[in-house]
Amino acid sequence: MKTIKNIAFFAAVLLSITACEKILEFEPEGSSLEEADALATDDDVLKFLNGVYDVTANFLGGRAQGLADVMGDDVRAPQGNNDLMEVYNHHTTFFNTSTNGFYGNPYFGIFRANRIIEILDDYSFSASEQLRIDGECKFLRALSHQKIMELYAQPPGFTADNSHLGIVYKTNPVSGLDGRGTLAENLSLLLSDINDAIAQLPEENGVYATKDAARALKAKVLFQMGDYQNAADVVTTIINTAKYSLGNDLDRFLSGANSSEAIWSVISFVDGPLIDARSGVFTGNYRFFNNSIPLFRATTEFYNIYVADTADKRIIQFFEVQGIAPDEEVICKKFDKDYFNVPVFHLTDMKLLRAEALAEAGGDLSMAIQDVNDIKERAYGHSSNNLAAGASASEIISAARYERRIEMFGEGDRITQLKRWGAIEKENVFVRTDPWNCNGMILQFPISEKSTVFEMNPSGGCN
Repeated sequence: MKTIKNIAFFAAVLLSITACEKILEFEPEGSSLEEADALATDDDVLKFLNGVYDVTANFLGGRAQGLADVMGDDVRAPQGNNDLMEVYNHHTTFFNTSTNGFYGNPYFGIFRANRIIEILDDYSFSASEQLRIDGECKFLRALSHQKIMELYAQPPGFTADNSHLGIVYKTNPVSGLDGRGTLAENLSLLLSDINDAIAQLPEENGVYATKDAARALKAKVLFQMGDYQNAADVVTTIINTAKYSLGNDLDRFLSGANSSEAIWSVISFVDGPLIDARSGVFTGNYRFFNNSIPLFRATTEFYNIYVADTADKRIIQFFEVQGIAPDEEVICKKFDKDYFNVPVFHLTDMKLLRAEALAEAGGDLSMAIQDVNDIKERAYGHSSNNLAAGASASEIISAARYERRIEMFGEGDRITQLKRWGAIEKENVFVRTDPWNCNGMILQFPISEKSTVFEMNPSGGCN
């Protein structure tokens, strides 16, 4: 077997990379410890795979979602945090500690996944086990790249053929100078990984990735690309398994359990006195504690869209006004818990995605209407506010967007929808006062990544 760095040391070094080192040039080789010692058994490989999940959970426990939400129009300016104020102002610099720190994290997991894929044949896993492990690595690799793309590259449709620059899509653990691919190239690799994951993952896999998790990721990618009918078809496959249900409870962020609508979640758990709270960034950003105003609050513009509808249980359960105008703060109570599981993919998202996709594609409008009404009936407790049976495509789209905005508040979804409306639907979209496609609507890469082959994002923000 090849000689590589001690795996524990490899993980520690990755997690300590600073903004002064090139993240994508880190070479996971060069120690005197043999791989036979570092990864001696099949069980060692599985533990290393758990490390990929561990890294993924770290950036999906509120970090990726928070950056996306601050960039959007539903969260107020995060006063007192200069890094996040740059994101909010659509003007991140090369030296932003928060965005630079985030950028490295998904790549840590990507490097680990790539190494597992590379060495998998050297172990005694059965053919079916190899397929599953390879599928898990490709799912996690795809999910990690997708989150980087959403934040650091302009969306599908920014150019007609997606020839604009995307990110570095890493499919091997080899270091060196890598240039950014076009978004078209990124999307091709992304969908290839997702399709392999769908083919190779099991239908049931405990807390680990499943076929439905990969299908949900594919549906979201296709939806953002404007491939609406195919996105809807993928969602139908998920829903037809009948494994997920909305239930009556509006809260899908549960402590110690998975919601009935969760397709795949980041898991937090309690082990005696230890609380492994992967949801801690959500809690830290949103919790209203001892009359201390949280970093993230809803805008009054968002709140005023919904507050007059007193029959909507969501506005009562998840939002609260503190203070008196004009100094009032709209507190989001959705994440006000010590810990909870984070549903990365869930049925609410899938139903609203399918409804809008079918309406955009001229598909089955009766199915789209039912999807929207399922969400409405849970929110109101009755059918009085339902869409009419003969609702038009435009009425369905408007209703699906209205429901999505409140249902997925704080989940990092809003900015991707705004960009899709501008890029795919050619709507005249502004995010607060900035056009959806201005330079500042994507994050800046760490200055350490600049090289003769790696082109940085434009500087200067949206001004």
